[in-house]
Amino acid sequence: MLVVVAVLVAAPALLGACGTDGREVDGATSADVGAPSSTDPGPATTDPPRSTPPTTAAAPTSSAFDVRAVLERLVVDDRPRPDRPYRREEWRHWDDLDGDGCDARDEGLISASVQPAVVAPGCSVVAGDWVSPYDGVVSTDPGAVQIDHLVPLQDAFVSGGWRWDTPRRRLFANDPAGLVAVSAASNQAKGAQAPDEWRPPDHRAWCPYALAWAHMKVTYDLTVTTEERDALGQMLEGCPPGTARDARPGPLPGTPAPTVPVAPTTAPPGEEPSYANCAAARAAGVAPILRGQPGYRDRLDGDGDGVACE
Repeated sequence: MLVVVAVLVAAPALLGACGTDGREVDGATSADVGAPSSTDPGPATTDPPRSTPPTTAAAPTSSAFDVRAVLERLVVDDRPRPDRPYRREEWRHWDDLDGDGCDARDEGLISASVQPAVVAPGCSVVAGDWVSPYDGVVSTDPGAVQIDHLVPLQDAFVSGGWRWDTPRRRLFANDPAGLVAVSAASNQAKGAQAPDEWRPPDHRAWCPYALAWAHMKVTYDLTVTTEERDALGQMLEGCPPGTARDARPGPLPGTPAPTVPVAPTTAPPGEEPSYANCAAARAAGVAPILRGQPGYRDRLDGDGDGVACE
């Protein structure tokens, strides 16, 4: 299971404005784009031309972060967007793609917690330490943390996802590489906006945010607009030398995280530990678990290879 969050510390979290239950709401409805039925294959299109990166970008020195190398991988397309409606229900999210009992939101919360999250049976996350990478807001209440689709589902739709079939849309909507655990305020302020329209309030998050955005666009063959690419370039200019190109938004450095009780990782004397699911095993720091080791269960070993929660 791949998890989200990684630069500045860990990985995760999601897009669009979310409701009070921490679930995302893109801010777009079927009336936002208007047009034929989503089942209509739409007009034939040609592959968008790959544009030349901004000529103003200075040649990198041996020690500088290579902004141009990141921008050159992006495909710029400023043509009109598809004349068909974006329908959020066609992008199934918060699914359990790996079948370990935890949906994408639960896994985003678990992986983003600074301290091991407290996970109840059924993969219910009841507590943890979260620091929003967008604005530094800290919380120990999972209900106050929202999972953001870094590249909003609506943006993915208009930049190429309108051509996708249902399985690919579902994969994108639940990909941990594109999910970030953030504060409700920052998630709702962002909505479905691209980097030329919205940026994290804390400038220290700009570098990993832009890198993660570019990574998702390239990985899923999605296009960017000229304005979007230029905004990414401006944020990437702040990347320090040696920054990894697969960096992900994580807790901002220097932001104190609250402390909460951590679920016990050992069983009572004489009893073998038992984990409700792989997320709980990972939170306890024992995954992967080999057959014969304490805590191993066949139900946690989906492929039956003797290694659970790998």
